[in-house]
Amino acid sequence: MYDQTKRKPSGNVLYGRQNTKYGGKPVERTDHPYVVKVRGVGSGEPVILGTGIIVRTVVEQYQLGSTIEDILWDFPQLSSAQIHDALSYYHDHREEMDRLLEHASYEYWQPIIERMTHERTENISQ
Repeated sequence: MYDQTKRKPSGNVLYGRQNTKYGGKPVERTDHPYVVKVRGVGSGEPVILGTGIIVRTVVEQYQLGSTIEDILWDFPQLSSAQIHDALSYYHDHREEMDRLLEHASYEYWQPIIERMTHERTENISQ
């Protein structure tokens, strides 16, 4: 089987388990072979190695009922192993990931947006 951790996609150096560069930025390896964190990529959220796809995106789709095959269809650049590893990362880092999912939700942002809209309307009317 082809080991994607040793490939060199889009100018990124990705060899073995060592910390390397991703688009010129240092890579923070995780305990999952296909999941890394890169400052400035995905707002520092865990991303799937070599893709820039945020782990949260895969988890959200899966939680909404998408199958692994559906996610592969939507993201053909991903392998089944990468998707499974992203879901595994979610389960192994549940507290961190649930916080990220919450902060990305409509329910989290709705009151903030309403407050900002209200403040803007008040400032305009003054």
